Amino acid sequence: MRLNDFILRGSELVVNGRLRIETESLSGNTSASDRANNGIKPKALVVSMVIKFDAADHLHELVRVAEAVDSNSKLVVYDILDDTAQAMGVRQVQFSDDFNVRQIPGQSAWRVNFTLQEYLSVPEKVEQRAQVQAPEAQTAESEGIEGQTVVAEESEQQREYTGFERVLKWADDALAPEEEAGTDAVA
Repeated sequence: MRLNDFILRGSELVVNGRLRIETESLSGNTSASDRANNGIKPKALVVSMVIKFDAADHLHELVRVAEAVDSNSKLVVYDILDDTAQAMGVRQVQFSDDFNVRQIPGQSAWRVNFTLQEYLSVPEKVEQRAQVQAPEAQTAESEGIEGQTVVAEESEQQREYTGFERVLKWADDALAPEEEAGTDAVA
């Protein structure tokens, strides 16, 4: 494994990839299996390796690389060269979570474990682009023609709801009748 110009030297190097997909159940107290997608989190690479006591300088250098910060006091972002990272589509990483070093009983070596988290993952880039485009869309809506607002309302009325959304809509309509009825009573 290589992080920028730093090459990890040690034995028994194992790299495990992790991809977390956040979801939330929409079923409430029912047996429905509907789930809401809360996003794909950045990938992580969990690294484990053995460094012998006589290579303590390499462990010292690895710790220095893990602690490195840039001129803005942010953790350094490393370009990574590794088979597992490449297979998972990870090109840049930062150290995150725990960096563990423990002596291996009966050996003159340490077991070193740490996590590298993907920097600017594809889902994160998509999210950032959507946020940049969202203010433009809001400006266009506020400057829009009345007819566009009517079209948006009509499409909302024609929208098909899931079972759980229908229950919520029914409860919302029961608790707060449509605004038109309220405006007629005031007028």
